[in-house]
Amino acid sequence: MKKLLTALFGAALILGACGGDEPTPAPAEPAPSETPADETAAGTFDATRAEAAYQSCIGCHGGDLQGQGNNPAITGLTAEEVLAAIQAGPGIMPANMVTGEEAENLAAWVAAQ
Repeated sequence: MKKLLTALFGAALILGACGGDEPTPAPAEPAPSETPADETAAGTFDATRAEAAYQSCIGCHGGDLQGQGNNPAITGLTAEEVLAAIQAGPGIMPANMVTGEEAENLAAWVAAQ
Protein backbone atom coordinates (compact mmCIF):
# COMPACT_ATOMS: atom_id res chain seq x y z
CA MET A 1 0.00 0.00 0.00
CA LYS A 2 2.86 2.32 0.84
CA LYS A 3 4.44 1.71 -2.59
CA LEU A 4 1.12 2.46 -4.33
CA LEU A 5 0.69 5.76 -2.49
CA THR A 6 4.29 6.72 -3.24
CA ALA A 7 3.81 5.89 -6.94
CA LEU A 8 0.55 7.88 -7.12
CA PHE A 9 2.12 10.85 -5.34
CA GLY A 10 5.16 10.76 -7.66
CA ALA A 11 2.97 10.53 -10.74
CA ALA A 12 0.89 13.47 -9.55
CA LEU A 13 4.03 15.57 -9.08
CA ILE A 14 5.38 14.69 -12.51
CA LEU A 15 2.06 15.32 -14.27
CA GLY A 16 1.54 18.55 -12.39
CA ALA A 17 4.97 19.85 -13.37
CA CYS A 18 4.41 19.09 -17.05
CA GLY A 19 2.41 22.02 -18.28
CA GLY A 20 3.47 21.85 -21.90
CA ASP A 21 4.56 24.80 -23.98
CA GLU A 22 1.15 26.46 -24.17
CA PRO A 23 1.10 29.89 -22.57
CA THR A 24 -1.28 30.50 -19.75
CA PRO A 25 -4.22 32.51 -21.09
CA ALA A 26 -4.45 36.05 -19.84
CA PRO A 27 -7.36 36.70 -17.52
CA ALA A 28 -10.35 38.11 -19.31
CA GLU A 29 -10.85 41.81 -18.86
CA PRO A 30 -13.91 42.62 -16.77
CA ALA A 31 -16.89 43.93 -18.67
CA PRO A 32 -17.43 47.65 -18.22
CA SER A 33 -20.08 48.47 -15.64
CA GLU A 34 -21.52 51.26 -17.77
CA THR A 35 -21.92 51.86 -21.42
CA PRO A 36 -19.13 53.94 -22.87
CA ALA A 37 -19.74 57.63 -22.65
CA ASP A 38 -20.60 59.47 -25.84
CA GLU A 39 -18.76 62.69 -26.40
CA THR A 40 -20.22 65.59 -28.38
CA ALA A 41 -20.07 69.35 -28.42
CA ALA A 42 -22.76 69.24 -25.72
CA GLY A 43 -20.39 67.34 -23.44
CA THR A 44 -19.86 63.79 -22.35
CA PHE A 45 -22.88 61.72 -21.44
CA ASP A 46 -23.97 58.15 -20.79
CA ALA A 47 -26.77 57.60 -23.30
CA THR A 48 -28.23 54.59 -21.49
CA ARG A 49 -28.57 56.49 -18.20
CA ALA A 50 -29.89 59.58 -19.99
CA GLU A 51 -32.54 57.63 -21.86
CA ALA A 52 -33.65 56.03 -18.59
CA ALA A 53 -33.85 59.46 -16.90
CA TYR A 54 -35.76 60.89 -19.89
CA GLN A 55 -38.62 58.49 -19.20
CA SER A 56 -39.89 61.02 -16.62
CA CYS A 57 -39.95 63.68 -19.38
CA ILE A 58 -41.35 61.69 -22.28
CA GLY A 59 -45.00 62.23 -21.31
CA CYS A 60 -44.72 65.96 -21.98
CA HIS A 61 -41.84 66.29 -24.44
CA GLY A 62 -42.47 63.11 -26.44
CA GLY A 63 -40.22 60.31 -27.53
CA ASP A 64 -38.79 62.50 -30.30
CA LEU A 65 -38.28 65.54 -28.02
CA GLN A 66 -40.73 67.52 -30.20
CA GLY A 67 -43.23 68.22 -27.44
CA GLN A 68 -46.81 67.02 -27.06
CA GLY A 69 -49.91 69.16 -26.83
CA ASN A 70 -48.99 72.52 -25.32
CA ASN A 71 -45.65 71.24 -24.07
CA PRO A 72 -42.59 72.60 -25.90
CA ALA A 73 -40.09 70.80 -28.07
CA ILE A 74 -36.68 70.58 -26.45
CA THR A 75 -34.57 70.11 -29.56
CA GLY A 76 -31.99 72.72 -30.52
CA LEU A 77 -31.24 73.71 -26.93
CA THR A 78 -27.78 73.80 -25.39
CA ALA A 79 -26.92 71.58 -22.45
CA GLU A 80 -26.85 74.68 -20.24
CA GLU A 81 -30.37 75.69 -21.34
CA VAL A 82 -31.71 72.20 -20.72
CA LEU A 83 -30.04 71.99 -17.31
CA ALA A 84 -31.43 75.41 -16.33
CA ALA A 85 -34.93 74.27 -17.34
CA ILE A 86 -34.57 71.01 -15.38
CA GLN A 87 -33.51 72.95 -12.29
CA ALA A 88 -35.98 75.86 -12.55
CA GLY A 89 -39.00 74.04 -13.95
CA PRO A 90 -40.34 76.69 -16.34
CA GLY A 91 -44.08 76.97 -16.91
CA ILE A 92 -45.97 74.00 -15.50
CA MET A 93 -42.87 71.77 -15.45
CA PRO A 94 -41.89 70.75 -11.92
CA ALA A 95 -38.41 71.84 -10.87
CA ASN A 96 -35.70 69.26 -10.17
CA MET A 97 -37.50 66.20 -11.51
CA VAL A 98 -33.95 64.94 -12.15
CA THR A 99 -31.08 66.22 -10.03
CA GLY A 100 -27.30 66.23 -9.69
CA GLU A 101 -25.15 64.26 -12.11
CA GLU A 102 -28.24 62.63 -13.62
CA ALA A 103 -29.58 66.07 -14.58
CA GLU A 104 -26.24 67.09 -16.10
CA ASN A 105 -26.04 63.80 -18.01
CA LEU A 106 -29.61 64.18 -19.26
CA ALA A 107 -29.01 67.79 -20.34
CA ALA A 108 -25.92 66.81 -22.35
CA TRP A 109 -27.85 63.97 -23.99
CA VAL A 110 -30.84 66.17 -24.92
CA ALA A 111 -28.53 68.82 -26.37
CA ALA A 112 -26.82 66.20 -28.52
CA GLN A 113 -30.09 64.98 -30.05
